[in-house]
Amino acid sequence: MTATVSRPNVLLITTDQQRFDAMGINNPSTPLQTPTMDELAVQGVNFTRAYSTCPVCIPARRSLLSGLHPVTHGLRHYKDGLEWDAPISMPGRLAEAGYQTELIGKLHLHPQRKRYGYQHMVRTESSNDRWDTPLQPTNDWVDWMKKQGYESPNDIGIHGSSWVARPWDKAEHLHHSSFLANQAVDFITRLRDPSCPFFLHLSFTAPHPPLTPPQAYWDRYFRRHNYRPAIGGWVPEFDSVARGAGIVGAVGPFPATAMMDAAAGYFGLIHHIDDRIRYVLTRMFEYGSPRAKEPTLIIFTSDHGEMLGDHHLWRKSLGYEGAAHIPLFIAWRNMNFKPGTCGELVCLEDICATVFDLCGIDQPAAYNNDLDSRSLADALHGQPFRTRQTLYGECRGPSNHFIIRDNCKYLFFPDNNEEQLFDLGADPQETLDISGDTGRLEPFRRLMEKHLAGRNDVAFARDRLTPCANRPPKEFWETTSS
Repeated sequence: MTATVSRPNVLLITTDQQRFDAMGINNPSTPLQTPTMDELAVQGVNFTRAYSTCPVCIPARRSLLSGLHPVTHGLRHYKDGLEWDAPISMPGRLAEAGYQTELIGKLHLHPQRKRYGYQHMVRTESSNDRWDTPLQPTNDWVDWMKKQGYESPNDIGIHGSSWVARPWDKAEHLHHSSFLANQAVDFITRLRDPSCPFFLHLSFTAPHPPLTPPQAYWDRYFRRHNYRPAIGGWVPEFDSVARGAGIVGAVGPFPATAMMDAAAGYFGLIHHIDDRIRYVLTRMFEYGSPRAKEPTLIIFTSDHGEMLGDHHLWRKSLGYEGAAHIPLFIAWRNMNFKPGTCGELVCLEDICATVFDLCGIDQPAAYNNDLDSRSLADALHGQPFRTRQTLYGECRGPSNHFIIRDNCKYLFFPDNNEEQLFDLGADPQETLDISGDTGRLEPFRRLMEKHLAGRNDVAFARDRLTPCANRPPKEFWETTSS
């Protein structure tokens, strides 16, 4: 297929571990300021029920790249060091159609220099220097920092999975997020081929820990916000000074002050990214830019969320809202679409089919089932559409499966045969587990039984099922104190 310059450029911006409500337009009560994201979402179409179907890094990124559900592409848990021959690649198909394809930032696929359809890559998985490790030895940001005279670019001792937070100890322009935005501007203004459209994937690592925003953004939120984690009635009552696992532990209890400080770091990282996105857009479209009239799609999302202390849980991999519910909006320049809000169930996989649709590329024949990518183009045209009635997700670590249908979410923990059910319409923070209501529970059991039929790695035995009925799941707390 021959490219034409009338096809839209595609700017895909992804963050890592940004939950749905960590964006102003999605959460009017949040102290977090995201003016650029909010403006883009208002000018475009904001998808308010977008989910990561395997809310952990590598499986989610496979789904984003290919449009394939984790059940289809085969990785349903975190496993590094696995080379993957992607049967479908969004940048690969765009490159075949004449697009210039560029990755700047995190891909988190193996091996690091495998291009997966990107013609050029600036690879940096994190702000940590791991040059002597087998999995992530390549880090173009670290190499650049060393040229600036910093032999140990991130040496302040904040772990890459912990809830410990503090300000970045170097100048803001050296920060990982600043570097990525600057690289994107270089590509747009100096390195892109003006004779063809481009696909630029700007992939920020933040707000994934380490929670180290630049000083100005730390000062904006440290001890100056009112964020409190949601604590469900199904969570044990802990002593106010109790502490669960260590600083990288995923299960609490966690001290309230520690979660407040973690939120300050988390919010600071996102606010910094918001300003960096504004810088990229300014150089693309404003102040007489020669690119101002080019048709361009601007897609924003995250690979998964962050529990951020909700229900005394930290990190991701769970089907709860904090980890699985993600921001997603599509904006544009110089294209004729209708702004709005879409409340249909959508997921990361849908970005592929949408991009193919809007760029005039045939849909892969592999998208033939209820799990994989569905185009969202009708939403941009203001036309009614239905992506799916049911959304299915799963992840191991701990093993959990979830189904969302209508306004309810069902979770199944196979290790203990436990179940939870939440009415998201009435209870968006999942504070009341209604799995004791057999009448509402039974339809979801039938759906899960159908989804898992024929699986050898997980058993759904009806005679063993145990509704938690608003009690603490043994999956997290075998014994508790009150």
